Amino acid sequence: MERRRLAKKFFLLAGVVSVLVLCVYLAWFYHAQSIENDRRALAEARVLSAEIGAAWDYIDAVQPQINRATGETSGIYCAVAAKDIAKRFSAGSAYSIRYIRGNPRNAEDAPDDFERKALAAFEEGVVEEYYGLEHQGDSSVFRYVGLLEIEDGCLPCHGDPAGEKDITGYAKEGMAEGDVAGAVSIVMPMDSIIADAKADLVSTVVFFCVLMGSVTLVLALGLRTWITAPIVDENKKLRHEAEDQSNFLTIITHELKTPLSSILAFTELWKERMPDDSPESRALVNEVETNARVLLAMINNVLDAAKLEAGTLSLAQDEFDVYDLSGQVKATMGPLAKKKDVSFKVKVSPDTPLLLGDEEVLRRIVVNLVNNALRFTDSGGWVELQLAYRKGQFVICVCDNGCGIPAEQLSRVFDRFVSAPHSETTSEGGTGLGLSIVRNFSTMMGGNVSVKSLEGEGSCFTVELPLPAIPDEVEEGDDAADTGLPLADEPSADSLCSREGGNHEPS
Repeated sequence: MERRRLAKKFFLLAGVVSVLVLCVYLAWFYHAQSIENDRRALAEARVLSAEIGAAWDYIDAVQPQINRATGETSGIYCAVAAKDIAKRFSAGSAYSIRYIRGNPRNAEDAPDDFERKALAAFEEGVVEEYYGLEHQGDSSVFRYVGLLEIEDGCLPCHGDPAGEKDITGYAKEGMAEGDVAGAVSIVMPMDSIIADAKADLVSTVVFFCVLMGSVTLVLALGLRTWITAPIVDENKKLRHEAEDQSNFLTIITHELKTPLSSILAFTELWKERMPDDSPESRALVNEVETNARVLLAMINNVLDAAKLEAGTLSLAQDEFDVYDLSGQVKATMGPLAKKKDVSFKVKVSPDTPLLLGDEEVLRRIVVNLVNNALRFTDSGGWVELQLAYRKGQFVICVCDNGCGIPAEQLSRVFDRFVSAPHSETTSEGGTGLGLSIVRNFSTMMGGNVSVKSLEGEGSCFTVELPLPAIPDEVEEGDDAADTGLPLADEPSADSLCSREGGNHEPS
């Protein structure tokens, strides 16, 4: 299945790349073919112009013999002969060849707009030929205009004196050798050239598609044989190994929790039955209980991480009381705070309603945040937990005046196996999973977690979760203070955990 998916992705990528390459190639080919079409048309026009010019030159060269053979004025001149040849050629083909002048002696020699531009360019001495493409109706034509200059044989009809009648009866123009006599104008149809170019394009595209298809198949077979198949097999092997490790880890953590739960239970019994006059024994029991709870928290984190990675963790939707949640956290983390000689206070907003959510997951979020704060707060410091409900959000805020987090490491504190203030190792003996689990749990519940911290002054972690509230049915006279927990004054929507980390003292 995975191989098919990779094959589909490869062929899709190959298809997209082929289309892009083809588009680029077609654009380049169209540009190159346009230049080639112009080059072919220009070469053909030059040949025609040279052929007609050769006829003109021939008649001019043999003019004396023609005159002697037929009399003093035979009526056969180079211009007349060349024009007649051009007319005969044009009449039998799709080409048009004619001679033009700026001051024509007859209407047939009058230039059009394109030809007038060519004659103007010739008069300026810029070029000796003028050409370009034009559209005439539904067809494209190539226009070519070649310069004709006054030569020695032209002077009897077009030289000095100006105004005198020449042998054909027209007034002479008084031109000198080298002046612009006129031009030969050729109009060539481009349909055949364009058709040839389209045929070349079609054959090129077919060849390109066949070539790309063949190359793609060869590459696909090579990738499947030498790259994809080994990678897929290795991925399956690694996946099975990861599943085995995850299952093993889950089993081990479950097995470890059972004796730890018994240790904690027996510790409670031991404390209840211990004589009041044995402070040393009570201190030892408290030490056992504290370390057992720390170890239990680590095991829970490892188990949660394994479940999150395997995707087997699901959220419950049960009604719970925030005061009960705060009491559980106080009972769990209180001994650890007392052991470290850190002041730990829990404050719940009095108007916090009953909420709907996964109480155990919320407890793990709060415990991990408080445990993280206690680990990085020295003896004599303080940690404060604030719980409130505002604008449809259950807000958990844990602040401390511990060592704080360097600004350059704030972006990494929620990564797995990373613990501030050191970026690579957990200097306080933690697993480096707590804050990562907090972020994952918050994301699963549709919320978010943020941190503010100043190095050397403290930190504030805030979690906001969109939990629905249960309609308040508390009877008149009930008081939240009956939980025995220290309560803060009701925090405003803008003040809860809005203080910069470490810049305050708990009330």
